[in-house]
Amino acid sequence: MITTLTIYKGVANLIVMTLKQYVVVDARFKSCPGPLISLIEAIKKAESGQVIKLLTADPASPMDVKEWIKTTKHRLLEVKEKDNAYEIYIEVVSGDFG
Repeated sequence: MITTLTIYKGVANLIVMTLKQYVVVDARFKSCPGPLISLIEAIKKAESGQVIKLLTADPASPMDVKEWIKTTKHRLLEVKEKDNAYEIYIEVVSGDFG
């Protein structure tokens, strides 16, 4: 299955990525540290190059993910706030499962 995801980062920066698989982790009803734990579990099952979209309503999640990602090789692509929730996009890098 091929899914196309377009991520906008301001007017000047447009990133278009074609993804082989796109994983959504819905942790909107979990409190800290639930969203981060759910993300780590998804990363352990993911393949290198996959993008994971973490959905969370926990206001601490964006900072938690940013801090955790610094300890890994995975890439934080974008954090968006939408409708009292956050969408956090992470690209999985092989060999590092957090």
